[in-house]
Amino acid sequence: MAATAHASPHDLPGWSRYEQLCVACHGSRGDGLGPAAAYARGEPRDFTRGAFEWRTTPFGAPASDADLARTIRLGARGTSMPAFGDVLGERDIAEMIAIVRAFAPNVGTPQHAIALGVEPAATTNGAAIWARAGCASCHGDDGRGNRALASPPYDLTREPLHRPRESDAPADRRRAAAWSIATGMTGTAMPGFAQLSAADLWALADRVVELGANAHDDRMAMGSAKLAIGTWPGSDPDEATMFGSAVPPQGPPPASLAPAEASLSARQCARCHAKQAREWQPSLHAGAMSVGYRARLADGVDPTNCARCHAPLAEQRSDKPLAAESVQCAGCHVRAWTRRGPAGVAPSLVTLPDYPFTPSPIYDRADFCMTCHQLPPSSAVAGKPLLNTYKEWLEGPYMRRGIQCQSCHMPDREHTWLGVHDPATLRQAYRLDARATRDGDAIRVDVELANIGAGHDLPTTATPAIYVIVELLDGTRTVGRFAQRIGRDIYWDGSWHERSDTRIAPGESLKIARAWHGHATAARVTVEAHPDEYYEGLYASRLGANPLASSLYGAALQKARGSHYIAETREIALP
Repeated sequence: MAATAHASPHDLPGWSRYEQLCVACHGSRGDGLGPAAAYARGEPRDFTRGAFEWRTTPFGAPASDADLARTIRLGARGTSMPAFGDVLGERDIAEMIAIVRAFAPNVGTPQHAIALGVEPAATTNGAAIWARAGCASCHGDDGRGNRALASPPYDLTREPLHRPRESDAPADRRRAAAWSIATGMTGTAMPGFAQLSAADLWALADRVVELGANAHDDRMAMGSAKLAIGTWPGSDPDEATMFGSAVPPQGPPPASLAPAEASLSARQCARCHAKQAREWQPSLHAGAMSVGYRARLADGVDPTNCARCHAPLAEQRSDKPLAAESVQCAGCHVRAWTRRGPAGVAPSLVTLPDYPFTPSPIYDRADFCMTCHQLPPSSAVAGKPLLNTYKEWLEGPYMRRGIQCQSCHMPDREHTWLGVHDPATLRQAYRLDARATRDGDAIRVDVELANIGAGHDLPTTATPAIYVIVELLDGTRTVGRFAQRIGRDIYWDGSWHERSDTRIAPGESLKIARAWHGHATAARVTVEAHPDEYYEGLYASRLGANPLASSLYGAALQKARGSHYIAETREIALP
C-alpha cells in the first residue's frame, strides 16, 4: 500500500497501530527520537531521512517495500527492534510501510533487488580479502570497530549481526552479511561492494560470521544518553508538556473555571470522578508520601528528586494537605489548568462544552509511566539502572504485542495500579510447577517458577523479594528445608553495588532441584512475598538516627514487615 504524495502519516490507516507499537522508539514525528530511544539497543531509525540500511536494492537507491516488510516482520537481532511477524498481518505491515514512507515522501522510486551471485561453499580466505578491500579501516583488523572514528561501527565480535533474517543459523547469518556487504548501509559510511566477485563477496561474509562466532544478545544493553532523573527523553513537545521536567506551577486558575474545577485536590476531583477516586484512595500512588518517605526526609535526605515522583505538583511543596495526597489526580492530569487524559469520556460523566480538556494518546502508552518507573542509563549498577521497569518491558514479549503498562496495572482504566503488594496480582504473574520423587532413601524435589504474566522482570525493582521455599515433611515435622530468593540484591556503601540478580525475565523460568536422604512423607513448596524487603533492611539500619527519624523508621519497619504474605502453598505426597 503506497502512501499518497505528501500525505500526513497521522492521517493514514494504521496510525493508531503505529502509535501503539512504534512511537516509543521512532517517535510520533518519525525522527527516531521517541521516548524509548535513550534506552534502546541501537539507534532507532529516523524515517524522515528516508535512508534504510537493510536493503536488497543497489547502493544509494531507496529500499523496496519488500525490504521494509522484512524488517518489520523479522526485527533486528541485537537491537530493540522486535519481530512483529506473528502480531501484524500482511495488511497491517503494508499500512506500517505507508506510514514510514509518508515521513519522507520524496526519496524516489525503489529499484529491483540486485543479484548476489551463486552462493559457494564456505571459504577460508576472508581475512586476506578483508584487508585488501579496506574493511579494517572502519571495522578494525579484529572486527571490533575503529574507535578513533566519530561514528565507529558496532563491534562485530560482541553484538549479533543486526540485519533482519529468518533465523540465526550460520547459513542465514552468512546471507545477511553478504547482502549488507553488497548493498552497503545507506545513511552510514558503509559503501556497497557489489563490484566484488561473487567469490570475494562470500569470503567476506564468511569472515563476518567467523568474527561474530561468540557474539551474544544483551537485552539489557542501552545507550549512554545523559538524562536527568524524571525528565522526558522524547522529542514530541506535547508529550514533554506532561513530564518534560518537574511539573511547573499551574498559576492562577482561569475565571471561567467553577470552584471545584479550580482546585488541585483529589477531594474535588472525586465529586465527578467518584469511581476513580475510590480506586485511587487505597493505592500505593495515594500512599507515596508514606511513613518511610517521611522518615527519609527527617533523616536529612534531599527530597528534590524524590518529590518529582512521590508528590509531583509544584504546589505540593507548600501546601501540606495537597502534599499528603501524594500522587493524585492533578499530578497526572492537570497542566496549566487544562485537564489532560485519554480520548473518550465515560458515559457517567457530564460533558461540558467549555471544560478545559485536551486528549492525548500518551495516556494509553507505557511511556506515560516511564519517567517515574525508569532511571536513566547513567544510573546503571552492574549494567542496569536501579529502576529499569520500562526497559524490561521494551525488551520483553509484551511490547511487540501492544500490551502496555496500563493493560495490566490499569485494566479497564481502573486507578488501582496493583502489583507485587497484592497476592492475586502476583499469582497472575507466575506459574508454579513442582514434583517430588523417591528412589530408595533418596528424595528429590523439582520446582519451576515461570514468569508468564509480568511484562517485566519478576519482580521488577530491587525493593521486593519472592521466596520459593522447599520443605521436606515427616508427618508434621520439617526434616529438610531450602529457600531460593528471587530478586535483585543491592546495597549502598557510598555507592551502589549488586550482590546478585535472580529475577525472572518475561517468558523465562527459574528451576530449582534439591535432594535429601532420609525418611519423609511429603514435600511442601511455598511461594512467599516480601514486597518491601530492601526497605526493611534500610529502616532497620537507621533506627539509631535522630529521635524523629527513628520513630518514623520504626513505624515504617513495622509496616514493611507486615506486608509479607504467602501467595501459594502446595503439598506433594511422596510415594
